[in-house]
Amino acid sequence: MWDVHNGCMNTNNWLDAANSIIVAIGVPATVGGLIYIGKKIQVLDDLKITVDKIKHNVTVIINFLMKNAPNFDSTELRDYSPLGLTIKGTGLVGSIGFDRIFCEHKNDFFACIDDEEPELKYDVEILAIRSIYCLSEKPYMKFLKVYLYNNPTRTIDNVAPTLGVYVRDKYLTEHPGIVE
Repeated sequence: MWDVHNGCMNTNNWLDAANSIIVAIGVPATVGGLIYIGKKIQVLDDLKITVDKIKHNVTVIINFLMKNAPNFDSTELRDYSPLGLTIKGTGLVGSIGFDRIFCEHKNDFFACIDDEEPELKYDVEILAIRSIYCLSEKPYMKFLKVYLYNNPTRTIDNVAPTLGVYVRDKYLTEHPGIVE
């Protein structure tokens, strides 16, 4: 390390020694870091699979609950296939201001439907009704809680189908490719 001719440390030897130490420590540390990152990525992959399973199960539960609740107001919806808004149903949509809220937040309602990639009109109908439940806690849906509070015979369960059919009709108008 010392250069005998000029009494100084030889820089090349010192750099070689430092380089050897860095390589001896750095390579195992890098490999260890990559293994650690790989394990974390595997955990994320496992978590995604689990979340997908939970999402599927929640969807099944929601659909079951929606179909088995006696919450259909036949004065607002025609009960022959397919469900359709009556004059009273259309009046409700307008009188509570849902038509305006829907126009302002259509993308949110449509996203609730699009996320499930529906292929059939039936699926769109179920998802449109579900969108009312899913979005009911959004700040722009406060009007609905006010309406329900002031009309104690009404619940989200007997209003959601009417509002959902309104959403379904708007969705199907903009998605003519869903034909069945």
